[in-house]
Amino acid sequence: MSQQTQACYEFGAYRLEPSERLLLRSGQPIAIAPKAFETLLLLVQNSGHVLSKATLMKTLWPDSFVEENNLTQQISQLRRALGETANGDTYIQTVPRLGYRFAIPVRETGDGEGDIILQHRTRLQITLNEQHEEEIGPEEASARNMRSIIVPMRATFARSWRWLPAVVLGVVIVAAAAYWVALHRGRNSFLSKSTRAVAILPLRDLKPDAETQFLGFSLADAIIQRLGYVSGIVVRPASYVAKYRDGEADPRQVARELDVQSILTGNYLKEGDRLRVSAELIEVARNEVVWRDTFDLPYDRLLTVQDRVAENVARGLQLRILPQEAAQLQKTVPRNPLAYEYYLRSQTGIPNDYVFPIQMLERSVSLDSNYAPAWMQLGVVYLGYARWQGGGPVFREKGMAAFGRANQLDPGMPMVHTWIAVDMIERGKLDEGLRALREELRINPNEAEAHWWLTEAYLYGGMLDESIAEGEQALQLDPRVNAGSTLNSYLHAGRYDKFLATLPPGEGARTVFYRGLCYLYMKDSSRAAAEFERAYQLDPTLLHAKYGRGMLYALQHQPAEGIRFLQKVEKETPAEDGEMLYKMAQAYALLGDAPSALRLWRSAIDHNFYCTACFGRDPLLASIRSQPDYSANMKIAEERHENFRREYF
Repeated sequence: MSQQTQACYEFGAYRLEPSERLLLRSGQPIAIAPKAFETLLLLVQNSGHVLSKATLMKTLWPDSFVEENNLTQQISQLRRALGETANGDTYIQTVPRLGYRFAIPVRETGDGEGDIILQHRTRLQITLNEQHEEEIGPEEASARNMRSIIVPMRATFARSWRWLPAVVLGVVIVAAAAYWVALHRGRNSFLSKSTRAVAILPLRDLKPDAETQFLGFSLADAIIQRLGYVSGIVVRPASYVAKYRDGEADPRQVARELDVQSILTGNYLKEGDRLRVSAELIEVARNEVVWRDTFDLPYDRLLTVQDRVAENVARGLQLRILPQEAAQLQKTVPRNPLAYEYYLRSQTGIPNDYVFPIQMLERSVSLDSNYAPAWMQLGVVYLGYARWQGGGPVFREKGMAAFGRANQLDPGMPMVHTWIAVDMIERGKLDEGLRALREELRINPNEAEAHWWLTEAYLYGGMLDESIAEGEQALQLDPRVNAGSTLNSYLHAGRYDKFLATLPPGEGARTVFYRGLCYLYMKDSSRAAAEFERAYQLDPTLLHAKYGRGMLYALQHQPAEGIRFLQKVEKETPAEDGEMLYKMAQAYALLGDAPSALRLWRSAIDHNFYCTACFGRDPLLASIRSQPDYSANMKIAEERHENFRREYF
C-alpha cells in the first residue's frame, strides 16, 4: 500500500502524483476537478486495459447511484485537459459498447528506483460513433442526459406524474400536523421549551423503479423547503441529508450527526394506478414515534385531491402556524406537474456541475413562470456556473435576475434574500446586502444561513463584536452552518484558539489555508508554511490557496518569485470580493512589495471591506505601517466604518 501511495506516473509531457493530488504538464500544475483526477488515476493505473463503464462508475461512486452521463462528463473533461499526444492521438480511447482505455505508454516512478513501463498498446482505430462520443463536452453530455429523461417523461406524463404536487403537499401537511400535535400535547411538549431542529430524510422506494427512483430525495427536499416557512422549526438543509439517500439510516445516528431532536422519515410505493406514501415523526431522545400516517392516492382522482389538499393547507395550517406563514405556503403550491417534475429532476445531477440543473430548471420556468422555488434554485445554479464553470458576468447577472423574479413572486420565501445578499456583499454592495439579510431574518428569524452571512456583513463594516455574536447564534441554530466557510471575525479579533476550534470539519483547501493564516498571525511560521503548501497541493485553482502560495514564498525568503507569482494571479484571476483583495494585500506586504500592498488594500476598502479593527491589529501589515499611504488608507476606512456604525447600530 505504501508503494502505491508513493508511486507517480509519467506519460508524454505529463506527470501524475497521486499522493499530492497533482497533474503536471512539463512541471506546471494542470487544474482538474477531484472526480476527474480520480478517473484519470484509475485509467492510468490500468493503462492498456479496457475498463468497463460499470467498473468505473462502481469504483468512482461506490456509495451512490449515478447516471452514465456522470462518467461521460469526467472523460470529456480529461480529454479537454490533456489534449492530444505529439502524434495526434488521444490519451483516452473509447471502446464501443465496453468502456475506456488509457492508450499510451505509462511509466511508473518511485523513490529514486528504476522506472517501470506499465503497458504499451498501439492505438486502435476508432469508429465514427466512437469519435462522436469523444468530442462531446459537458453541455452536450448534459443535453443528452436531459433528452433521455424528457422522452420517457413525455410518454408517461399523462398517466404517471399528475400526483407529484399532491404527494409533496400531503407529506408537508403530515409534517406540519405532527408538529401541531407536538405543540398541543397535554404532557411535556418537545417543542415547548425552545425551537426544535428537525431533519427530513429521503423517502425510501419500497419497490424500486427507474421511473420513480428520483422521488425519494427530491420529495424530501421539497418538504424541507416548505417547512422552511414555519418560524417555530429549524429544518436542516437538503445538502445535509443527501448522504442518507441510498439506504436506511439509524435515526439516533442521524440525530447525533446533524444535531437535531426530531427525524421525519418515510417511504413510498407505486402499485398499478395508486401511490402510497407513509411517514412518521420520531422524537429521538425519547425513542418515540410522535406521529405517523399513510396517504393512499388514486391516479385518476389526483387533481381533485390536490385541490382539496390546497384548501386544507390554507384553512388547517392557520391553527398550527401563523396565518401569514400559511398564506406563504399557499403561494408556493406547484401548479404545473410537468414543470414541477423538471424542478425535481434538477437535483439529480453531478455535485458542483451546473449545466444539467440549468437545463432542467429553464424547462421548468418556461412551463410555469410563477413557481418561485424554481426561480430561486435557477439563481443558485446560474451563480454557481458563473463562479466555478466559466459562466462569467453574463450568468451572474442571469442569477440575480432569477433571484429577483423569485423575490417578486414570493418575498417571504426562505433563503432568497440570503442568496441575494451574499452576491451583493461579494460585489462590494455592502449596504444592500446587509439590508437584504436583515429582511430575511425579519421573515425567518431562525434561518442559520442568514445569521451566518450577517456575520460577514458586520465584519466588512468593522463591527467585530456584533459579527461574532451573529456567528455564534448561527452555530447554535445549526452547528454545521459553516461547512463551507470560516468565522473570520475570531481571527481578526485575535481570538486564535477560538478560530481554530470553529474551523469547519474536513481537510478542504480553504480550511487548510485559513489554519495556516491563523498560525501566521500567531507567528508560528513553520506550521503556517506547511499548511499553505498543503492547501495549494489540495487545490491549486482555489484563490485562497494561491494567496497562501504567495505567503509561502515570503516565508521561504523568495520575495521575487512570490511577487511574480501574485502578479500572475492578479492578471489571470482578479478578485472582486473585498476581503479577498485584502488577503492579496497581506501577501504583497509579507513579500515586501509595499506599493502593491497599499494599492490592493485601498481596493479592498473601495470594495467596502473597511474593518478598521482588523487593520489596526493585523501583524501582516507591519512592513507598510511606516508608508505615507498607510495613514491615508486608514483615514478613509475609519470614515466609512463610522458611517456604517451610525447607519446600522
